[in-house]
Amino acid sequence: MSDCLIRLENIRKDFGSKEVLKSINLDVHDKEFVTFLGPSGCGKTTTLRILGGFETPDSGVVYFDGKAINDVPPHKRRVNTVFQRYALFTHLDVFENIAFGLRVNRKSNNLTEKEIEKRVLSMLELVNLEGYEKRTPTSLSGGEQQRVAIARALANHPQVLLLDEPLGALDLKLRKEMQRELKDIQQELGITFIYVTHDQEEALTMSDTIVVMNKGIIQQVGTPIGIYNEPVNAFVADFIGESNIVPGVIHKDFDCSFGGKRFECTDQGFGKDEAVDVVIRPEDFKLVPPAENLICGTVESLVFKGVHYEMLVESKDGTEWLVHSTLPEAVGTEVGLQVAPFDIHIMKKSTREDQAPADADPESTEGEAEE
Repeated sequence: MSDCLIRLENIRKDFGSKEVLKSINLDVHDKEFVTFLGPSGCGKTTTLRILGGFETPDSGVVYFDGKAINDVPPHKRRVNTVFQRYALFTHLDVFENIAFGLRVNRKSNNLTEKEIEKRVLSMLELVNLEGYEKRTPTSLSGGEQQRVAIARALANHPQVLLLDEPLGALDLKLRKEMQRELKDIQQELGITFIYVTHDQEEALTMSDTIVVMNKGIIQQVGTPIGIYNEPVNAFVADFIGESNIVPGVIHKDFDCSFGGKRFECTDQGFGKDEAVDVVIRPEDFKLVPPAENLICGTVESLVFKGVHYEMLVESKDGTEWLVHSTLPEAVGTEVGLQVAPFDIHIMKKSTREDQAPADADPESTEGEAEE
C-alpha cells in the first residue's frame, strides 16, 4: 500500500541460543493503531525494541518511510517510546519532565523557551493534566504518571509512538479509562501508535490492526473483528477470547463432523475426509432441548459472569463444552447444543509449535534493563 510507513523484512533475532524472532515480515501503515499481541516470550517486545533502535536485528531490514534504518540510533529515529515503568525523573516537576526532550534537542528543533512552554502546556491539555505543571511525579497517581510519560513522549512530535505494555501497572478500572484515552489521543494527533500487550481485551478495544505472535512467529494479522471471528489456527482462536477446540473431520466442502454428529459448515478447500480442528466460540452455542441431531450433554457447572452465565456442558462422549448464555440452565439439566453453520470454524490441524507454551521471556529482561 502507498501509505506503508514501516516495513519489517525478514527480521531475525537471537539471544544466545534462543531464537526470539524467526523471519518477521510486516507492514505498518501511517496513522494506524497496531498492537502486537501474544504471550510472554513470543517476541513482541523485542520487535518493538528493534523498531525503536534499542536492539539490532541479526538479519533483515527495518524500513521507515522507504529508507533502511537499521544503523540509525534511537535518538535520530522519528519514534518515541513509552515504557511500562514510565521512567519519569523524580527530581523534576511535571513541566520539566515533559520539556526534557525538547531542551535536549533544542539545537535541532530551534525552539525558543516560549515555544517550549507552549508545547508543554498543549501536551498537558491533550492528556487532561492542565494545572499539574509544578507537581512532582511522586505526588501523582499511577494513571497521572502514565499521562505525563505519554505527554513527554509526544512533545517532540514523533511520527510513531511505541508503547510497551504501558497500562500493566494500573488497576482494572483505570486501565479501561486509559485504553479509551489512548485511542482518543491517537485519533486526535493522527500519528501511528504501535502497542505491545498480552491482554486480548486491550488489543480488541484499541487496535485498527492486531498482530498475533507466538514463539517468534507472526500467527495472524488482521482487524480485531476479523481475527476474533476468523482465527487462522487453534493458537489464535484460543488466545483471542475463549474457544471450544475439538478434533473433527471435514468430509467435503460444507460438510463436517465432530462430537459424534454431522454438521453443515461454511468451509471449503480441504481434502476429502481430512482431520481438522473445529473451533466454536462459547457464545455461539444456543441451549435447546436435547434432540437426536444435536450434541447433547449435562450441565456440570454454572457461574454468573455479570453480562452472561458460563456453563460447562459434558457430552456423552466425555467432551466438555464451554457455553455462554444470558439464560441459565441448572446444574444436572440435560441440554442440546445448537450451532449455526457460519459459527463452526474449520482449520488445519495445529502443530506443536502453534500451541506449545512460551518459554521464559528473554525479551522481558532486555526490556527491563532498557527501562
